[in-house]
Amino acid sequence: MQRHVKIIGASVFCPAGIGIFGLGPPEPGGVPGFDPIACGVPRKHLKTMTRAVQLGVAGVNAALASASGWEAIGPERRGLFVGASPQAGDAEDLAAALKACGGDPGKFAREGVPLIPPLWLVKGLSNNVLGYASAQHDLRGDNGNWCDGPLGGAIALAQAVHAIAEGRVDLAIAGGADSLVGAEAVVDGPCAEGAAFVVLAAGERGDSVVTAGIPTDDGLEEGFGQLGSAAVPVAWVRAWLKDRKVDVGGVRANWYS
Repeated sequence: MQRHVKIIGASVFCPAGIGIFGLGPPEPGGVPGFDPIACGVPRKHLKTMTRAVQLGVAGVNAALASASGWEAIGPERRGLFVGASPQAGDAEDLAAALKACGGDPGKFAREGVPLIPPLWLVKGLSNNVLGYASAQHDLRGDNGNWCDGPLGGAIALAQAVHAIAEGRVDLAIAGGADSLVGAEAVVDGPCAEGAAFVVLAAGERGDSVVTAGIPTDDGLEEGFGQLGSAAVPVAWVRAWLKDRKVDVGGVRANWYS
């Protein structure tokens, strides 16, 4: 018999703002005032994280911070489900190599590659949010990482709901993170960055989260531009918070009841 599922915490980082301020009107661009260290991302890991990974780990941190009592659930019963996009490290790390080769592929192999910082490849691993966040919070249960862009965030949410409903885990953190700012020419349109995560647990009748009710990007693309794997999670968290009649002038303590 499947269990009911409830949301016990959530986080949102988007161009409208962080947390309660992330409910503001959509517009393209970066997350205003984002400071990964202030959001609990270990300083020692920053050099091996892209902006998207920093946002993702910060999103998991903020979601868990809003979920009361989650630490009482054993590590083997805590799951993490993440939507991501293919990462390519930071473009500036390739600048010296590209300049040295002058467009010559052979010269790039001989003279350019040695100029690429070795951590460029590490930054580009698509499961970095899953790896860093699960280690930071001792999440040893069922987990998954879907590197499918916008679809990845939707799959992560749906799979987390199923994991709770089927009893595979008792706590599931799910969402997605992406940073497409700077890719406007590639996608031929406005771009944004963001992250959003929910914390799910077994609930009672009336608490149910219906997988079919997970929205698409809810028209956010028209306002934010491309959000990648964060699109559906951001739409879901924004819709959930607004449905709870959150006062955008309130404080963090008023987000969740």
